Amino acid sequence: MARYLFAFEVKSSGKKGEFSWSAETEEEARAKVLLKIADFEFSEVEDIQLGDLLEVRTTTGDQYYECEGCSA
Repeated sequence: MARYLFAFEVKSSGKKGEFSWSAETEEEARAKVLLKIADFEFSEVEDIQLGDLLEVRTTTGDQYYECEGCSA
């Protein structure tokens, strides 16, 4: 499993940001992160433009920490 960091833009407001999601594959992360971004931005999924994959971090071993709020 890995944590995938994506760039995104809210189309209606032009707001840009970054958001990450833990998943087995990039495709799975892309599908699920859209729902979470829309929730956090009080927007519809269709209003979110998911951008480039910025970073991939491994979630195994002693080097990874995820806070409780980040894993929700």
